[in-house]
Amino acid sequence: MTKEQEEAIERCNKLIETEHSNWIGITNQKAIETVLNMLKENSAEIQQKNTELAEKNAEIEKYKKLLADNLARNLNDSIKAKEKADTDLDDLNKGWQVELEKYKQLYNKALDDAVITAHDNMKKDKMIDLLVNKLNQNCKVFENSEIKEIVEIYEKIKSTSNLRGIEVRKECIKQYFERKVEDECKR
Repeated sequence: MTKEQEEAIERCNKLIETEHSNWIGITNQKAIETVLNMLKENSAEIQQKNTELAEKNAEIEKYKKLLADNLARNLNDSIKAKEKADTDLDDLNKGWQVELEKYKQLYNKALDDAVITAHDNMKKDKMIDLLVNKLNQNCKVFENSEIKEIVEIYEKIKSTSNLRGIEVRKECIKQYFERKVEDECKR
């Protein structure tokens, strides 16, 4: 209420005092008193409504704070979950990179082994071809120079290994034809 309104109500309160009843009249005093009582009731109701409104606003503020806290907590939880998911994804990606690197190495080793095996097989095929050609010749199987080379190989194997008998001869013939294949490959 403004100061003017308070002053007007105060003047009306003075007018309803018995000393002023002669010049205002009792009926007018009753009317002013009724209006003042109505104003007091309305003021009390307004005061009550303001109190209720203040309580409701306090309750709304409390719920706003709870809502803000929950939103902040949920946002924080979401951020943590995202960070964990990102970390897990990075860890998974690193794991896959490690596994991929292992498989690349295994693949390259297998490829290298396959190339070596293929090369060895080609050498063995060439050795077999040389041996078959030698056996298919209608003349002596080995020339003197070849026999001399085979004897040198034989002596070397006999002196440096534990092989005996037929095993020495097999190894001797095998090494002889390996050398022949290497010589042909160099040409």
